[in-house]
Amino acid sequence: MRVLVLGGLIALWPTLLLAQTPSDAPPQPPLCEGTIARLGPPPLAAPVADVWPVTPFDETRREDAALDDVLTRAADAMGAEAIGAAVLDADGLWSGRAGAGDTPLFWWASAGKLAVAVAVLQLVEEGAVSLDDPVSRWVEGVPLGERITLGMLLDHTSGLYSSNEAASVRADPRFRSIDELVAVARDEGSLFCPGQGWRYSNTNYWLLGAVLEAVEADSLDRILNRRIVERAGLSGVRFVMPDDGLSDMQPLPPPDAARGEVEVQPAWVGAAGPMLATPEGAVSLLQAVLTGRLLPTERVRSMLDLPWPMFDQPMAYGQGLMLYEVPEPGRSLTWIGHSGGASGVKAAMVWSPVDQAYAAVALTGPGSAEAAINALLRTRGRR
Repeated sequence: MRVLVLGGLIALWPTLLLAQTPSDAPPQPPLCEGTIARLGPPPLAAPVADVWPVTPFDETRREDAALDDVLTRAADAMGAEAIGAAVLDADGLWSGRAGAGDTPLFWWASAGKLAVAVAVLQLVEEGAVSLDDPVSRWVEGVPLGERITLGMLLDHTSGLYSSNEAASVRADPRFRSIDELVAVARDEGSLFCPGQGWRYSNTNYWLLGAVLEAVEADSLDRILNRRIVERAGLSGVRFVMPDDGLSDMQPLPPPDAARGEVEVQPAWVGAAGPMLATPEGAVSLLQAVLTGRLLPTERVRSMLDLPWPMFDQPMAYGQGLMLYEVPEPGRSLTWIGHSGGASGVKAAMVWSPVDQAYAAVALTGPGSAEAAINALLRTRGRR
């Protein structure tokens, strides 16, 4: 867990979500015969209803010297190599950078799962797929694939092993096809019966990417560009293409072997983390999702109908959206959005109902995107 102290404010956040760290316990092959009833998650302290409605704002650019200052101090305090941030509220859109040079885009790692989830839910709205469809309809060889539904892939209740955690994958970091990733998950064994628990697994979203490509008969980057960027009229957002040169992306520092990091590149990750974006673009994407420009409002709300607690931390996961209980002394705060992390990069984009603001931060090197967001929102609140 990382601790960031800025201006007397303390924010605690774990590092997540694409970091290639091995599982803390070996999987136990489950016996999943018969009818399995879904177990409900434990209740959360923060009511999900408190995050709605979400306010749309005009994205006219504005300046804010106080936010410029806190971003610079955050970068120095964390030792980040490069950081970019954006805040959108009723006053307009502020953005800032420190140490980022001329490359416009950051890699948002697992925060890009939100775009994949939205594209799948668009197919559900169109009647092309159902959340109750088994993944075996599109991808062969998935362990218990006839029992694992698209809904279970979206909210990480499939029980599938996260293939990036396998020792064989960590020892040979490179691009792997969906067939190779499924084979690793099959060899490692499932962690629990489908629908009977929660564990974050990149394998779930690799499979969702394969479903999107099978249904649309197109590549994932073109699907997401068409369904997300073009539909919402976004700028500063694109999705990683096969054999992507990444010349417009902020470079990643080398992995820290002492921390158990291994090399990871966006073009290897596919649907588990496909988004490159400016901070302004990430904020625009989140606003487009939450205000109904990409999905009907009721469908967006349903993404948090059953949020599952994450990692014994004050966070929960729905269908491609995360719910955060913010560790703020003296009051209860809730955010919704998505975070991401991998070797050399951390990112998060959130909506804060209490602050009536969207915020997004991406950084390379050490640091916490969520802590930087918290510092920016607290600074904004004191204007």
